Amino acid sequence: MGQKLLNRKFSEKQVQDSYSKIAWFYDLWGLLTESKAAKKVIEIANIKDGQSILEVAVGTGQVFKEILKRNPGGKDNGIDISPSMLTRANKRISKLNHGNYILEIGNAYHLPFKDNSFDLVVNNFMIDLLPVNDFEKVISEFYRVLRPSGRAVISTMAFGQKWYNKCWHWIAKKIPDLLTGCRPVSIVNDLKEVGFQIEKIEQISQNTFPAEIIIAMKQPTHST
Repeated sequence: MGQKLLNRKFSEKQVQDSYSKIAWFYDLWGLLTESKAAKKVIEIANIKDGQSILEVAVGTGQVFKEILKRNPGGKDNGIDISPSMLTRANKRISKLNHGNYILEIGNAYHLPFKDNSFDLVVNNFMIDLLPVNDFEKVISEFYRVLRPSGRAVISTMAFGQKWYNKCWHWIAKKIPDLLTGCRPVSIVNDLKEVGFQIEKIEQISQNTFPAEIIIAMKQPTHST
């Protein structure tokens, strides 16, 4: 990896306050740094109409909108910890005239859903703002609510493979508030520890901003 993973503390109120300040221009930030990864997430998720899908941390609803377009006959749930971001997501989704979804306030540490509820869990640029010791806690919640053979598609800020990607690690270290606490992370080992089987890993760079996208499958059950 070559660079040390920076630790972070987590405060629900702090996250809510941070995103309430940036919600108004978050879409511009996403367009410049995260939109390429978002398109790849939707592509490799390979959504089939009729699935049960959960997006954790919907933000302003960019990806959730694409989920709804591809899964009009399924069950679509989205949660976010930030009321400000969720307000913008609801406004964006309302333009679809699509009523078959639920968007609500929720915490990734304690997903408000029963075990084995979803075929797909999507999570974009959230784990990279959590404490290192909490990665497995949150990933375990993804695993819990997925059905056997269900998949998680997760994007995070990454260390990157090119020299110019490394500047973002420096920014995360020296000016953490500029990235609302996000920093480069690696979660492959945490996914494996929880029980996921890694199916695919993709590295993406957009305007020097590095991202990693992982698709991981919950282990199927085997009858005896």
